[in-house]
Amino acid sequence: MLVEAGPPLEAGEVPRAIENDDSFAALREPGRTYANLTAARVAGGEHVHYLRGRGVGGSSAVNSMLALSGDHELYRSWGWTDVDDAFDRILVPHQPPAAHELGVVDRLLLEATPAAMVPDLTRRGGRRVTSAEAYVWPCAASERLTVLADRCVDQVRFDDTGSAIGVVLADGTIIDADQVILAAGAIHSPAILLRSGLSGDQIGRGLMDHPAVGFTLALAPGLLEGGGSRGSRLVTAAYADLDPVQVLALNHLGAPRPDGLGMLLVALMRPAGAAGTVSIRSDDPTIEPRVDRGLLDDPTDVLRLRAGVAAVIEMLSLPPFVDNVTDVYIDDAGTSVDALDSDDAIDAWLLRNDGGYVHATSSCARGLDDDGAVRDRRGLY
Repeated sequence: MLVEAGPPLEAGEVPRAIENDDSFAALREPGRTYANLTAARVAGGEHVHYLRGRGVGGSSAVNSMLALSGDHELYRSWGWTDVDDAFDRILVPHQPPAAHELGVVDRLLLEATPAAMVPDLTRRGGRRVTSAEAYVWPCAASERLTVLADRCVDQVRFDDTGSAIGVVLADGTIIDADQVILAAGAIHSPAILLRSGLSGDQIGRGLMDHPAVGFTLALAPGLLEGGGSRGSRLVTAAYADLDPVQVLALNHLGAPRPDGLGMLLVALMRPAGAAGTVSIRSDDPTIEPRVDRGLLDDPTDVLRLRAGVAAVIEMLSLPPFVDNVTDVYIDDAGTSVDALDSDDAIDAWLLRNDGGYVHATSSCARGLDDDGAVRDRRGLY
């Protein structure tokens, strides 16, 4: 049985916004994100809406579809020897976008630096393929699988020996199970475990993510002829590895943002900080957990992200950006990039702005063994 808090995703009934290429439109699809989930980016920061995929297919139904295979050097440092085999077993297809699908900012980034490239996207025949289509749909007709959508899990049930024997739903329904696998993401998996009585000393600590900031680009009017900055529906189809950061091109910013704006999103790829936490505000499973991301808590991350930002500022001052971008802003108030005129100014900007990478991880790692089994419990992964 697959129990999912959000809506179903079934063959023949995929909303057009999810099938198509505009991930901002997919994020606006009703029920596909957690409407009341908030998070603070840095210690003491304001809690603001935090995007997480919801429903069958999870974030694969709303993300930007970049099919990146990660940092193989880092995998090797962890002692992983079977990464290539693991990637060969992935069922989600991936294909490169066609040249005509590249957007304005994609092309500017590709022209600006040899470190830029066009990644594969998780599509087949130009259409998004989610993890639901790849893994769940082939089993949908089987009597061995039941998909229970729009049902929130409250907690895991244990017997007197500490073995998982099922789950309790928010409405009180009890579902028996021989084994329980939590795949509720880095935010809701720890919340379920904490409501199940596991210790907050291990669960909900060590949350990590990529600190990121964005440069908003006002594109020259000549670039917008023949379809505008949204001539390509793809939000992104190019990125650059500028160690220590990844630079992601955003061709448009989605409705209701005005046309003619793009963005370079700059994210630190190997953060050292792991100060983020997930805690429960209440035993009521309908109340979203408290999320404190703890980004840039480690001074090393500030220094390294600052260096990456400085490299991008330099890139923006050179062709092709200087020839095709009329203004560069660093916030929604229209503050010019010229305000970043010192290390102190950059550091202050890094601490108060969020570029929106949402790749949360590791919030349960301290309570797991190497196989993903929850320590001191049986049958729970």
